[in-house]
Amino acid sequence: MGSALRVLTSVRSPLEPALLAAAFEHCPEALAIAEQERILHANSAFADLFGYVDPAEVCGRELASLRPNSHRCWRVDSDDGASPGGSHPTCEFVSERRDGSRVRIESSCARLRAQDRELVVLTMRDVSLRERRRIIRDSDRRFRTIFEAAPMGIVQCGQEGQVLETNLAVERMLGRSRDELRGVFFQEFLHPDDRDTDSILFRELAEGKREAYEHELRYAGKGSASGWMYLKVSLVRGLAGEPQSAIAMIEDITERKRSEQRLREAQKVEAVGRLVGGVAHDFNNLLTGIMLYCDLLVAGLDPNSRQRQHADEIRLAGEHGRALILQLLAISRQQVVEPRILCLNQVVGNSRNLLARLIGDNIELKLNLAEQIGNIRMDPAQLQQILFNLVLNARDAISGSGCITVETRNCAFAPVEPVLPHAMVQGVMLAVTDSGCGMSAETRSHLFELFFTTKDHGRGNGLGLATVHSIVKNAGGTIQVESEVGHGSRFTVILPRVPEPPGVPMTEASHSPAALNETILLAEDNVTIRTAAKRILSESGYQVLEAGNGADALAIAQQNHNAIDLLLADLVMPGMTGRELAERVMVDCPSVRILYMSGYEPRGADESDPVVFFRKPFTGAELLQKIRQILDSEPTKNSKKDD
Repeated sequence: MGSALRVLTSVRSPLEPALLAAAFEHCPEALAIAEQERILHANSAFADLFGYVDPAEVCGRELASLRPNSHRCWRVDSDDGASPGGSHPTCEFVSERRDGSRVRIESSCARLRAQDRELVVLTMRDVSLRERRRIIRDSDRRFRTIFEAAPMGIVQCGQEGQVLETNLAVERMLGRSRDELRGVFFQEFLHPDDRDTDSILFRELAEGKREAYEHELRYAGKGSASGWMYLKVSLVRGLAGEPQSAIAMIEDITERKRSEQRLREAQKVEAVGRLVGGVAHDFNNLLTGIMLYCDLLVAGLDPNSRQRQHADEIRLAGEHGRALILQLLAISRQQVVEPRILCLNQVVGNSRNLLARLIGDNIELKLNLAEQIGNIRMDPAQLQQILFNLVLNARDAISGSGCITVETRNCAFAPVEPVLPHAMVQGVMLAVTDSGCGMSAETRSHLFELFFTTKDHGRGNGLGLATVHSIVKNAGGTIQVESEVGHGSRFTVILPRVPEPPGVPMTEASHSPAALNETILLAEDNVTIRTAAKRILSESGYQVLEAGNGADALAIAQQNHNAIDLLLADLVMPGMTGRELAERVMVDCPSVRILYMSGYEPRGADESDPVVFFRKPFTGAELLQKIRQILDSEPTKNSKKDD
């Protein structure tokens, strides 16, 4: 070694040999000097590269022993035209270290001629380490890419629950940047009602009492960024097994929760539909009997008598029962709709006296009806439901005395499903304003939900406003609410306007005999309804043939087919339905008019049926009006369905 250093110092360097020897020894690169393919001197880095402790252990070894047998080192000889001091190209090879492990080496060497000696200076480095570092960098890069691009939120938290790292999904969900999230306790982004539960679970996790936990909870981000999340938290332990940090996987399940809520509402509607389908027929039969006998009772009483007032109250209770069934049918989408061209002002004006009685003497009712208002196409019963529900809701919002204003006017509005973007259509507005207690924003957000009510137990069923919303939506209209606590409420309904004029309203029918000389075959299995209807029709001058079932009615029709002008048949009867009866009667009596009556008709009825459907419950006046309308129409074999 000393001779080699003396050669080097004598050639180029004015530095002291000891300084050069120290620099050679402490160089971080693996250095060696060889002569005739044998190592003369090596530094500690060179020895360590091949697994030796002392450089002296490699001195004197052949270079070939450090290279694989298949690897040949390309040497530059003088006859190749290379000048003294020329460099060999860099090469790579895999060598075996002293302990048998393998290492990939990048080697470069340079020839040195000094004092007539041919020396080679070798520089080697472990490129497997560099490769490992590159792999680690690539792995980190891939992990960061996956971490940032993951659609599920990922949060790393310290043992106390402070946020250490987040990905973009969390930032979007909470509406905050990474800098805003970092260092903040994660529980601060949860809904206040859910923080305690999560804090207990996280504390157990941080103490190592559990490895993971998961649950659903609400989050409250920045601004309007709020909803539901599914949180799954796992414990990260250190090398010694001690709790170190936590990784939370977050899935935004807000839309799923909304879908579940919509499904629950749909299931409620389906349940209501099944309930209504089961009881509507019997309940409406009961109400029809009450209302018909009430009409008979009223007809025989003095208008100013106390008994007449009691009878009017019975009729009003029957009207309330009918409205409740119609609400249930509308909510369950099983109501039979018979749309007509209506004038909103006429409907409101005709309902004024009844509305005044419903709201009581302590509340003033004001009507502000615009002139030359447009017409709408709607089922009259549904329009009355809208009006009555809004007014009754306003009444319940007023404690003590107050005022309810019903307003109508023409307007333009944007439909829910416009033909063109931002398109406006002509509409008719119905607004009900009250001076009541008003509502908070939280109450307004749930106002049209099925079964939601703020009224005391026994005063509200949560169907009224849900019914209004359903009817208005199905009619292509809109409904808006303006309200503040302590400042009353205003409900604004806008329905599409139609150019057709309204139909001519029917006059009030009379119970007095009219000597009409017309015969009606009445087929009704309910004794109460059949008896009351027969008496009302008879007192109005009709000849009535009655039957308690379809078979008896068919026999009567066959005996009197030339004398029967109208068949009034219940749609649902044991043994033979009203439709089956009508089909068989029309074989013998092709010119007979048909009027179905029923307390419940499911959807899917035959639209080609040429007869009229009359809904129970009904009053005697309504029955007489409908019968007169049918008998006065043109006698055609295939009459169109009444609208």
